[in-house]
Amino acid sequence: MTELQRVVIVGNGQVAELALARLRRDTALQVAGFAVDRAYIRGPELLGLPVHAFEDIASHFPPDTHLAVVAIGPTAVNRIRAERFDQARALGYRFVNLISPRASVWPGVVMGENCTVGDGCVIQPYTRLGDNVHVGSGSVVGHHVVLEDHCYLAASVALAGSVTIGRAALLGVGTVVRDRVRVGAEAVLGAGVVLSGHAQARAVYAAPQPVLLPVSSDKLPL
Repeated sequence: MTELQRVVIVGNGQVAELALARLRRDTALQVAGFAVDRAYIRGPELLGLPVHAFEDIASHFPPDTHLAVVAIGPTAVNRIRAERFDQARALGYRFVNLISPRASVWPGVVMGENCTVGDGCVIQPYTRLGDNVHVGSGSVVGHHVVLEDHCYLAASVALAGSVTIGRAALLGVGTVVRDRVRVGAEAVLGAGVVLSGHAQARAVYAAPQPVLLPVSSDKLPL
């Protein structure tokens, strides 16, 4: 195995398991194991690979011979993801971008490190992704959009042109943001939100709850 063809995944939850599946499906890289905070280790192995404490990551997966993927969900409005990314970078790690071959990413899109772009995504021209950005499957990111560091877009998000998503913001499944709108840093847009104006930093926005009306079985269409 040549230098920097081995990868350590930071995390041990479902997002880390998905990262392993994507690395095996979409890259020729070999995953060496997982690293997670010592307090969250549930066993010595995960999916047949060793799990070591993140506090000792450099001892088990040296940064001069291993790349890293930080695969942690948007816990605490992305703060844990951001902290582990910054800590791994400070240790000297370089990162893998997991860009699905089933996504459409226009040439010239600028992208930082440790970015994830899921299946079926469209990222249009003149868009810029910062470091540690996650774009969930089926999302559409319009032209001239800026996704700042550590932000997280769940599946099927739609961003119109010239949108700016602030640092570590979290957009839930099916969020829609109209053109020329800015979402502030660490803002949370819940599933199904349709945003037509600027979102304040660290604010939480929720979609109206659907009204479910009872329908008797004899009135259901055949």
